[in-house]
Amino acid sequence: MASLSDVFTESERTNWLKAWLAIDIAKSGLERFVDNAATILHGNIYNAVLSSGSVACNGCHIANLLKCPSPRICNKRGPQGLCISMHDTAFKQPRQCPANVCDKVFVEIAKQHRYSDPSWKNTLANDWASSPWQIAKAYFPPDGYAGNRSAQDTDLNGIISFMMNCKHFNNTFSFPIAPGKSHPPCLLTKTREIGRIVRHSSTCKISDTDLQDMFITLTGLLTDPICLVNDSAAQEAVTKLVQLQTDVLKLTTEEIVELLEAAQNVLKKVETITETAVDEIKIYMENCRKDMATFKQELSKHTGKCIQEFDENRRKFTESNYDQSCKDFQRRLMTHYSDTSSNVPLSNLDQSLDKRITDIYSTPNIHRIEIKKDGKRVKREQALEYKHIFYTGVKSNRRIYVQGEPGSGKSTFSAKLVHDWSHGIQLSSATSSETTAFNDVSTLQKFKFLFFITLRDSRGQTDVTEMIKKQLIDTTFSVDERANVYKCFVQIINTETCLVIREGLDEWLSPDGSNLAEPYMAGFRNETCTILTTSRPWKLTDERIKNSQIDSLLEIEGIVDPYEFSKNILQCIIDQEDMDIKVTADEFESFVFDRKLESLSASPMLYTLVICTWVNTIKKKEHLNNSSLCGLYTTLLESLCKKANSTTGYFNDSNPPPVHCFSSTSYLQPNIEHLDKLAKVACKLLFSSERESSIVFTDITLSNYFSPSEFTVSKTFALTAGILTSRKDKSRTGSSNSFVHKTVQELLAAYHIACNVYTIDDVISSYLKLNNTSYLELSQVCRFLCGMNISAANKLSALMDQYHVIHCNECDSVFSFDWNFNGPCTFQRIIESGIREAVANKQEGIQLKLSHFFIDKSNIRELQDIWPTNTCNVHVVYVNMVMSDSLSSPACGESTSHFELSSCHSLRRLFLYGSGILLRDTASSVATGFPVSITLNNAYPAKGLDTPLELPLIEHIWLDHVKCYSTCLRNLFSTLLTLNHWVTCCLLYCDITSCVEGSDVCTYALKTTISFDELNEFYMEYLVNDSPGLWDALHGLNIKSLSLGYEEQYDTLDLNHTELFSQFLSSLTNLEKLSIAMGCDFAIVCKALHGMNINDLNLRLSYKCDLTANYSELLSQFLSSLIQLERLSIHVQVRPGVWEAFRGLNIKSLSLSLGYRQGDWTVNHAESLLESLSSLTQLKTLSISVHGDIPDLSTVLRGLYIKSLHLDLQEDTTWEGFTVDRGESSSKTLDFTVDGDNPDLLGAVCGLNIKSLCLRLRHRESGLKVDHVESSLQYLISLKHLETLSICVDTDIPSLWNALRGLNAKSLSLTVDCREINHIELLWQSLSSLTQLETLSFITCWKESFSTCWKENTPGLWKALRGLNIKSLSVDGRYADWIVDHGESLSESLSSLTQLETLSISVRGGNRYLFEALCGLNIKTLSLRISYCVDHVESSPQYRLSLKQLDTLDINVDYNSSIVWNALRGLNVKSLKLSSMWSEGLRVKHVESLSQSLSSLTQLETLSISVYEDSPGLWEALRDLNITSLSLSGGWSGGLRVNHVESLSQSLSSLRQLETLSICVSEQRPGLWGAFCGLNIKILSLSGIYKVKNVELLSNSLSSLTQLKTLSIIVEKDSPGLWEALSGLNIKSLSVSDKLNGLRVNN
Repeated sequence: MASLSDVFTESERTNWLKAWLAIDIAKSGLERFVDNAATILHGNIYNAVLSSGSVACNGCHIANLLKCPSPRICNKRGPQGLCISMHDTAFKQPRQCPANVCDKVFVEIAKQHRYSDPSWKNTLANDWASSPWQIAKAYFPPDGYAGNRSAQDTDLNGIISFMMNCKHFNNTFSFPIAPGKSHPPCLLTKTREIGRIVRHSSTCKISDTDLQDMFITLTGLLTDPICLVNDSAAQEAVTKLVQLQTDVLKLTTEEIVELLEAAQNVLKKVETITETAVDEIKIYMENCRKDMATFKQELSKHTGKCIQEFDENRRKFTESNYDQSCKDFQRRLMTHYSDTSSNVPLSNLDQSLDKRITDIYSTPNIHRIEIKKDGKRVKREQALEYKHIFYTGVKSNRRIYVQGEPGSGKSTFSAKLVHDWSHGIQLSSATSSETTAFNDVSTLQKFKFLFFITLRDSRGQTDVTEMIKKQLIDTTFSVDERANVYKCFVQIINTETCLVIREGLDEWLSPDGSNLAEPYMAGFRNETCTILTTSRPWKLTDERIKNSQIDSLLEIEGIVDPYEFSKNILQCIIDQEDMDIKVTADEFESFVFDRKLESLSASPMLYTLVICTWVNTIKKKEHLNNSSLCGLYTTLLESLCKKANSTTGYFNDSNPPPVHCFSSTSYLQPNIEHLDKLAKVACKLLFSSERESSIVFTDITLSNYFSPSEFTVSKTFALTAGILTSRKDKSRTGSSNSFVHKTVQELLAAYHIACNVYTIDDVISSYLKLNNTSYLELSQVCRFLCGMNISAANKLSALMDQYHVIHCNECDSVFSFDWNFNGPCTFQRIIESGIREAVANKQEGIQLKLSHFFIDKSNIRELQDIWPTNTCNVHVVYVNMVMSDSLSSPACGESTSHFELSSCHSLRRLFLYGSGILLRDTASSVATGFPVSITLNNAYPAKGLDTPLELPLIEHIWLDHVKCYSTCLRNLFSTLLTLNHWVTCCLLYCDITSCVEGSDVCTYALKTTISFDELNEFYMEYLVNDSPGLWDALHGLNIKSLSLGYEEQYDTLDLNHTELFSQFLSSLTNLEKLSIAMGCDFAIVCKALHGMNINDLNLRLSYKCDLTANYSELLSQFLSSLIQLERLSIHVQVRPGVWEAFRGLNIKSLSLSLGYRQGDWTVNHAESLLESLSSLTQLKTLSISVHGDIPDLSTVLRGLYIKSLHLDLQEDTTWEGFTVDRGESSSKTLDFTVDGDNPDLLGAVCGLNIKSLCLRLRHRESGLKVDHVESSLQYLISLKHLETLSICVDTDIPSLWNALRGLNAKSLSLTVDCREINHIELLWQSLSSLTQLETLSFITCWKESFSTCWKENTPGLWKALRGLNIKSLSVDGRYADWIVDHGESLSESLSSLTQLETLSISVRGGNRYLFEALCGLNIKTLSLRISYCVDHVESSPQYRLSLKQLDTLDINVDYNSSIVWNALRGLNVKSLKLSSMWSEGLRVKHVESLSQSLSSLTQLETLSISVYEDSPGLWEALRDLNITSLSLSGGWSGGLRVNHVESLSQSLSSLRQLETLSICVSEQRPGLWGAFCGLNIKILSLSGIYKVKNVELLSNSLSSLTQLKTLSIIVEKDSPGLWEALSGLNIKSLSVSDKLNGLRVNN
């Protein structure tokens, strides 16, 4: 076997030969990749240019497509000259492609060129259609490639040029493609340069170092993580490169000869080459050829034996050398780690004070974090052994991440792991009694090599192998040794089991333009390499780090045993002869407990600082006057400053300290100017948008914050003091700098903010906009600021809370009554720590902002301090306090913590859990022994009156195991009844003290839902174990509508105190509507409600109810006493006493739901029911629902004279002989719901004069019989006066559609609740026969998934509508998940409706087909309801609504899409309504698109917007419109929630033509009234107002409306502020009312 090393006598020439071969290998690895890319590029170009029906062209020459002259291509002189190089014949003159294809391909090729300058001379246009490589050659260098036909006959330079010049490759590499002029050269640039160096070398020599760099570059390119790492050819080339690099690549003699022939041609062209080198090649080649000719036969006989012996000897020799190299490498690494990692600083703040890691190390508190399938991360078991780190069960973890907060011990743990690996033999022989955790050193011994790198020292580098080379190899081996070590290292990472520790991922930065979240591991094999990465948690939230890339996630949270750790530290810093270590450790433990510093053990760095500071003051009477974090770090800062300048100086009355914590220092005052400048740098860098320079920064970056004269002085001070650290930078920029610890930088940043409060508005407000969690990154700064300047901290917390309310998801878990509470959210913990810090620093005026309160025994004292200043903005209150959590409150001087809710106008959710909570009002007596008291109102109510609580936005209330007073609950319920939205209130196991009974009885379970619609509605869904206090709380409420129990259940009310329940009912003097489901004796209801003014009664009586004669008489008397009763609904088993009870009533509406069991019904029952119904002389509407077969039921309806009849019957109900009175009245309405089939179904209505009929036909398992339906529906034709017909069916039968033919109906509604419609032709024929039809409505209600058959028949529905003369059409397919995907059929059908004026379409998904079909219609009114948009097509003319006659447009969207807004452009509508049922619908993201569309509506006069919640983009889109009327309202709740008042104000001010403004809001946000200040409107309508709050602002705004003539205000409650705001207005018309029956004026 031939060898390259035998060719030349000079090793550097051999290196050159190796480089030559490496280029060929790299090219072979790229050939398939670029071939595939060329094919894809070819397909993309032709797909873009070939339209439907067109074909490719192969008859155009490149000269035909180029203009003459073309620079650098044509050889033409002067305008009249001849081109003799390109356009030299008549056939080659410029012309257009006959197929109009090649010109387009020509343009597309140029578009794809990075510099828009393709090499046209290389390519043959007539081969473009068939050869992708001909297109690829346009991106090659301009000369020398015309004859290449494939990647195989193209050199590396051409292939690299293709990848660099073609934009197709932009997304196929992990690095930005850069030529190296204005940006660092990328791997492609470096590879191309290697080819040029090798082929154009003047000496044909390459050094060992340069050769290794070439191998690293080529390998890095071929292992790029985006595409090439998954390319088998590229990875095969990588293997060959490794073998060539380590001299184990086997080459045949023929391959050697071929390589030397190519090299010889290069050598001959080099003038400086010696004849000796050329002769060496000639001699070696001649010997090779001679050997091949002379010994070919002999070699053939002995090849096997020779190869075997040669390979064996070479293997033994190589292995011997390799093994020796590995052992030497191991030894050097262990020595290096022993020097650098076995000792760690006792404190990061004093690097010189280091101790052996074995002396101070304590077991870290590490837990495994499980990543759930939904991405949720849950803390699991503790890790106490290395095998818990590197294995999950028996599975080996290859990619391990250890996260931890600053100072939590990540770096120390890494150092200990490195130490244990380096000293594995000694440690493994130690006794197990010496160590108890992480003593399984044998687990580490499986790793033959451990490579420990610090990522903060490799900023801008992307390859871990390069980092290892610079951090380990270059610092451990001499220059002469490195080349061989590089070779050995490459083989090691491909063959040996390795552990790579990447320390500090959060401190690593990728190069500019790179999209890498972490450095890549080029060259390392997944099978043999384990990667352990440490980082701060925020870095691992990067979405680029996929969960699938994490085999094991662990979190380190300080130390397991703080006491043992303190002993270790104390042993290192005190003289044991003077003090007993155990006694001293006990004293320190007591100090920590007394000062409540236990939590600091989560940060060993800070804990060490506390220990050291405590030891330094050990002889003083008191150690550390407080537990202030500012105090601790001030002590640290002072000790650092002393190193740089030991001059003492003090702050005093004439020279006060800038912040409180500096007041007692001795070394800060002389250095305060330096600190001020460094603090500014710390703040500016920490909150810089250039995140890559916020922690580690260059001298250039640092110099931006100093004058030239200050820079050197300030930096020298900072380095001398140790505030900054500086490391040698490999780049030309000098050195890299960082603060000694990020916490120090945060301390200085907080100091700068404390002294310059404007920084919050100027700097931090912009920083918080960078991402959703930026506000959480301010946690440490906020805490420091609380100790320095509480006023600034209050302002900062308010800004942070704004982002918290918007972006916090941690609170959502408890919003749905999920009591698996995990504790306060992250932001609240920040606020809690800030409060403690402010108190420790004696700050006054603590008013930190917090909107979500989660209160328990651990934080109640802190949160109570800030509660009074947060009541107006609190959104959520969660209190968890059981009696065992009883607290003492020496600070407050009392044992109970009080929380007032009276001013909580923004409170939405209230959760109270625990027996330690007392819910009361100030009218209740104060009970002792409760840790928490929740007070509902802060003023005593007037005698005899309840003062309602103001919680205008409350949505959920949950009271669990809470002690409360009945008066308090009554106030609460009274308030809830005044609200304009639904509220759910749950009581579980609550002790309610009744002011009447004076006893405490536990209400087991009560769930109420209170709503405000047309009446004050109160729903009590279930009640278990009622109490006197409950009925006392409900007594006398202003309830107008009461619902007791579930409609479908009769046992949800468990009544123990029936007399009190009766008194409760009797007290409801305003009750108008009652619905009650009773499962027992209902006599108490009859007695309690006797004679009341109820006009609507719904009784659901269980079969258990005793309806014997006595109780029937009681029911009759009760119903007769209800003289206002108009509507009666009874659900009961068949009992004659029931209809006897309502005989002779003056009710207008009756609904009977009869349950029937075999034998219950007799002929006498039918006659009795008929007599009772006939006695109802005022009855207009009758509804009967039958569950079971009741014979002769039809007889009970004979002779009735009613206007509306609704029947809901099963199929076996007997109808024979049934008739309906055929009086002359023409206003009757009949409504049938039939479960199943009945042949006499419609015979009863034959010939009636009814104008409206509704039929709902339900089939059972047997289905609807065709013959029965046909015989029944034939009676429809007899209804000559029928104008409105509504039919709802759940099956498709031909007879139904036939029955519609020839009717005179003007309005037809078809609701189809079935899977498919097969008889489209019959449906079309029937609809076409309805000559009087004007309005058609079609609704599909099938709610299951879209089936194939339904989709296939969708076009048929549109066909059924063709040619109708209707004026109004409504099609609703939302409930069937209907998506318009048959645009052509829809378009043809709509176009055929020539009389159509009004069109309404509701679909599940809107797309381009829908908008195409609407174009060109002559409709005047259009309503679109689109749940979401299927596609997001960019704006184009064919997707715009071209409706010239359209006057009114109503669009309701639930999904934001530019396709909707683009469709509006250029319409002539005068009225436009935009609405959304959900908050996302009009949360405008495509602001520019909507703005342009609205601006294009030049005829628009009236604009109405209805949306649940606003967005800045919405208001921006309204600016400068010429509308005269604007209406703003909310979704379901009616009121709009305005969160962006400033944006609204700016938009309203820009509407110069506005005359009428209507606003309905759900809450009064600060500044809301100022939004319409100064407008020139003439009419203003305000609604949704509960009670006027900011009277002055409303008054000023109304007074500023000088053109106002008409004012309408709808409020929920009268208040003095309302009338004050209206005083002195110069208006002509005023309307003030509430939502219902007029305003009750109390002022």
